[in-house]
Amino acid sequence: MKKMNLFARIFKLFNNKKIMEKMIDVYKTRKHYVIITAYKTESTMLLSDPVYILSLDTAAEELAKVISDGLAHSRSISETEENIFRSNNKLLEKMKERSWSNLYKTSKSCTIKIDNNEITIEPWILSDTLRGLVQDEERAVKLEFSKSNYMDVAQVVIDLLT
Repeated sequence: MKKMNLFARIFKLFNNKKIMEKMIDVYKTRKHYVIITAYKTESTMLLSDPVYILSLDTAAEELAKVISDGLAHSRSISETEENIFRSNNKLLEKMKERSWSNLYKTSKSCTIKIDNNEITIEPWILSDTLRGLVQDEERAVKLEFSKSNYMDVAQVVIDLLT
Protein backbone atom coordinates (compact mmCIF):
# COMPACT_ATOMS: atom_id res chain seq x y z
CA MET A 1 0.00 0.00 0.00
CA LYS A 2 1.51 3.30 -1.06
CA LYS A 3 0.97 6.00 1.54
CA MET A 4 1.00 9.71 0.87
CA ASN A 5 0.47 12.37 3.50
CA LEU A 6 -1.70 15.41 2.88
CA PHE A 7 1.19 17.75 2.00
CA ALA A 8 2.61 15.24 -0.48
CA ARG A 9 -0.89 14.90 -1.95
CA ILE A 10 -1.21 18.65 -2.44
CA PHE A 11 2.30 18.89 -3.92
CA LYS A 12 1.58 16.02 -6.31
CA LEU A 13 -1.78 17.48 -7.26
CA PHE A 14 -0.53 20.92 -8.17
CA ASN A 15 2.92 20.12 -9.53
CA ASN A 16 1.73 17.38 -11.81
CA LYS A 17 1.82 18.11 -15.56
CA LYS A 18 -1.91 17.51 -15.64
CA ILE A 19 -4.15 20.31 -14.43
CA MET A 20 -6.65 19.41 -11.73
CA GLU A 21 -9.93 20.31 -13.32
CA LYS A 22 -12.43 19.34 -10.61
CA MET A 23 -12.24 17.69 -7.18
CA ILE A 24 -14.35 16.78 -4.14
CA ASP A 25 -13.77 14.84 -0.92
CA VAL A 26 -16.29 12.28 0.33
CA TYR A 27 -16.43 11.12 3.96
CA LYS A 28 -18.64 8.31 5.25
CA THR A 29 -19.20 8.70 8.99
CA ARG A 30 -21.32 6.51 11.26
CA LYS A 31 -24.28 8.82 10.63
CA HIS A 32 -24.01 10.20 7.10
CA TYR A 33 -22.02 10.97 3.97
CA VAL A 34 -20.27 14.34 3.87
CA ILE A 35 -19.26 15.68 0.45
CA ILE A 36 -17.03 18.77 0.32
CA THR A 37 -16.09 20.78 -2.75
CA ALA A 38 -12.41 21.52 -3.44
CA TYR A 39 -11.03 24.70 -4.98
CA LYS A 40 -7.57 25.17 -6.46
CA THR A 41 -5.73 28.25 -5.24
CA GLU A 42 -2.34 29.55 -6.39
CA SER A 43 -0.49 27.48 -3.82
CA THR A 44 -2.76 24.79 -2.43
CA MET A 45 -6.22 23.30 -2.30
CA LEU A 46 -9.09 24.76 -0.27
CA LEU A 47 -12.17 22.86 0.87
CA SER A 48 -15.32 24.97 1.07
CA ASP A 49 -18.98 25.29 0.10
CA PRO A 50 -21.01 23.66 -1.07
CA VAL A 51 -20.97 20.99 1.64
CA TYR A 52 -23.49 18.20 1.28
CA ILE A 53 -24.78 15.94 4.07
CA LEU A 54 -26.60 12.77 2.97
CA SER A 55 -28.01 9.99 5.12
CA LEU A 56 -26.33 6.59 4.84
CA ASP A 57 -29.46 5.13 3.26
CA THR A 58 -29.32 7.61 0.38
CA ALA A 59 -29.84 5.89 -2.97
CA ALA A 60 -26.89 5.65 -5.34
CA GLU A 61 -28.79 7.88 -7.79
CA GLU A 62 -28.96 10.73 -5.27
CA LEU A 63 -25.28 10.27 -4.35
CA ALA A 64 -24.43 10.44 -8.07
CA LYS A 65 -26.33 13.74 -8.40
CA VAL A 66 -24.49 15.25 -5.41
CA ILE A 67 -21.11 14.05 -6.73
CA SER A 68 -21.92 15.65 -10.09
CA ASP A 69 -23.03 18.90 -8.43
CA GLY A 70 -19.97 19.09 -6.17
CA LEU A 71 -17.63 18.52 -9.11
CA ALA A 72 -19.51 21.14 -11.13
CA HIS A 73 -18.79 23.73 -8.40
CA SER A 74 -15.08 22.85 -8.10
CA ARG A 75 -12.76 25.27 -9.90
CA SER A 76 -9.67 27.43 -9.63
CA ILE A 77 -10.13 30.59 -7.57
CA SER A 78 -8.30 33.90 -7.34
CA GLU A 79 -6.47 35.15 -4.24
CA THR A 80 -9.34 37.56 -3.54
CA GLU A 81 -11.87 34.73 -3.72
CA GLU A 82 -9.61 32.59 -1.55
CA ASN A 83 -9.64 35.27 1.18
CA ILE A 84 -13.45 35.44 1.03
CA PHE A 85 -13.75 31.65 1.12
CA ARG A 86 -11.40 31.40 4.11
CA SER A 87 -13.17 34.14 6.09
CA ASN A 88 -16.59 32.54 5.58
CA ASN A 89 -15.41 28.97 5.98
CA LYS A 90 -17.03 27.14 8.90
CA LEU A 91 -16.60 23.68 7.46
CA LEU A 92 -16.57 21.68 10.67
CA GLU A 93 -19.82 23.28 11.76
CA LYS A 94 -21.41 22.66 8.35
CA MET A 95 -20.19 19.06 8.40
CA LYS A 96 -21.55 18.59 11.93
CA GLU A 97 -18.07 17.56 13.16
CA ARG A 98 -16.10 18.56 16.27
CA SER A 99 -12.64 18.42 14.68
CA TRP A 100 -10.74 17.22 11.64
CA SER A 101 -8.96 14.56 13.69
CA ASN A 102 -12.32 13.26 14.96
CA LEU A 103 -13.62 13.15 11.39
CA TYR A 104 -10.53 11.23 10.25
CA LYS A 105 -10.84 8.74 13.13
CA THR A 106 -14.57 8.11 12.73
CA SER A 107 -14.95 7.99 8.95
CA LYS A 108 -13.81 6.40 5.74
CA SER A 109 -13.01 8.77 2.90
CA CYS A 110 -11.98 9.23 -0.70
CA THR A 111 -11.20 11.98 -3.15
CA ILE A 112 -12.89 12.14 -6.53
CA LYS A 113 -11.11 14.17 -9.17
CA ILE A 114 -11.46 14.78 -12.87
CA ASP A 115 -8.20 15.23 -14.74
CA ASN A 116 -7.97 15.27 -18.52
CA ASN A 117 -11.19 13.31 -19.15
CA GLU A 118 -10.46 10.73 -16.47
CA ILE A 119 -12.20 10.33 -13.12
CA THR A 120 -10.01 9.03 -10.31
CA ILE A 121 -11.47 7.84 -7.02
CA GLU A 122 -8.72 7.62 -4.40
CA PRO A 123 -9.48 6.19 -0.96
CA TRP A 124 -7.79 7.48 2.17
CA ILE A 125 -6.87 5.61 5.36
CA LEU A 126 -5.93 6.83 8.81
CA SER A 127 -2.21 6.67 9.59
CA ASP A 128 -1.33 6.35 13.25
CA THR A 129 2.29 7.33 12.61
CA LEU A 130 1.47 10.47 10.58
CA ARG A 131 -1.62 11.33 12.65
CA GLY A 132 -3.69 12.02 9.57
CA LEU A 133 -4.99 10.55 6.35
CA VAL A 134 -2.79 8.85 3.78
CA GLN A 135 -3.68 7.89 0.25
CA ASP A 136 -4.25 4.23 -0.54
CA GLU A 137 -3.17 4.33 -4.20
CA GLU A 138 -3.42 0.55 -4.63
CA ARG A 139 -7.20 0.75 -4.23
CA ALA A 140 -7.64 3.82 -6.46
CA VAL A 141 -10.10 3.42 -9.32
CA LYS A 142 -9.84 5.25 -12.65
CA LEU A 143 -12.73 5.64 -15.06
CA GLU A 144 -13.09 7.43 -18.37
CA PHE A 145 -14.98 10.66 -17.74
CA SER A 146 -18.49 10.90 -19.03
CA LYS A 147 -21.35 12.78 -17.41
CA SER A 148 -23.42 9.64 -17.93
CA ASN A 149 -21.19 7.52 -15.67
CA TYR A 150 -21.75 9.33 -12.36
CA MET A 151 -23.81 6.30 -11.29
CA ASP A 152 -20.68 4.17 -11.77
CA VAL A 153 -18.68 6.68 -9.72
CA ALA A 154 -21.30 6.63 -6.94
CA GLN A 155 -21.25 2.83 -6.85
CA VAL A 156 -17.43 2.77 -6.65
CA VAL A 157 -17.57 5.28 -3.77
CA ILE A 158 -20.17 3.19 -1.93
CA ASP A 159 -18.04 0.04 -2.41
CA LEU A 160 -14.75 1.71 -1.37
CA LEU A 161 -16.24 3.28 1.75
CA THR A 162 -18.08 0.16 2.92
